Amino acid sequence: MEKERKKGYNRTRVAGGYFSKSRIEFMADKTKTQKEYIFLDESGKPEVYSKKGVNLVDKKLASKYLVITAVRTPDHLSLQKEVTAVRLKILRNKKISSKFSTTYSLDSFHAQTDYPEVKELFYKWIKNCRLDFKIAVIVADKLKAYSALQQNPAQLYAVASGELLKRFLHTSKDIEVVFSRRDATLKAKQNLQLIINSARLNYTSKYKLDSEVNIVYHHNPHYSHGGLQIADYVAHAVFQVFENNKRQYYDIIMSRIGYIQDIFNKKSYSRSNPL
Repeated sequence: MEKERKKGYNRTRVAGGYFSKSRIEFMADKTKTQKEYIFLDESGKPEVYSKKGVNLVDKKLASKYLVITAVRTPDHLSLQKEVTAVRLKILRNKKISSKFSTTYSLDSFHAQTDYPEVKELFYKWIKNCRLDFKIAVIVADKLKAYSALQQNPAQLYAVASGELLKRFLHTSKDIEVVFSRRDATLKAKQNLQLIINSARLNYTSKYKLDSEVNIVYHHNPHYSHGGLQIADYVAHAVFQVFENNKRQYYDIIMSRIGYIQDIFNKKSYSRSNPL
């Protein structure tokens, strides 16, 4: 990622404010770390209406919920190494790999298409992994969103991402945020970053937190890093609870998730108040 950074990715630097401990336990840091990486992936789509104005959610042509997960770590290299190791371990398991079709290669973890046996093993790995990473989730009930957001899926995604990220984009001196979502235009990416930075500054101002930090944003495919694959799996598990009332995978990783915020229904869940 350092090489990518030198190639001219968009950067945002803001200054001012004073540092104090966050009120939310998941984000609380007494001192700033030198560098952190935050990986985001989603389950469900932000669209509500078609181009012709048809409500896709009511027609059951689009999901009711959008779920975005953030995985935060100071050591992305170790995380990548461990995810690669568990993937290779599964591939060497002949009992499992013998069930794979000729078109399935497990080049990377992807919850929507992976075999149930693969998903269960990777969810158990997420639960038991001792590496230093934290997980937070935002849930958007799209039909409860403001009308303007329902009409603009990119804006809905950006607002939800801003709500998810705002509480911990002040905890390190240097932060790289990696989205698996690849918007088609530079304008969409810039708008996403603008909304996130606005939410972040409002938050740091409100709680008198130190907002001086260098932030670099990337938009990469999910297979490019293990952090994105973990975020994908967690988002899928939480999405299944909200969208389909299925808890099979969520129950495995429940203890690993720092918090879940259902923004438009104004509900939140944590380890002490689980979903």
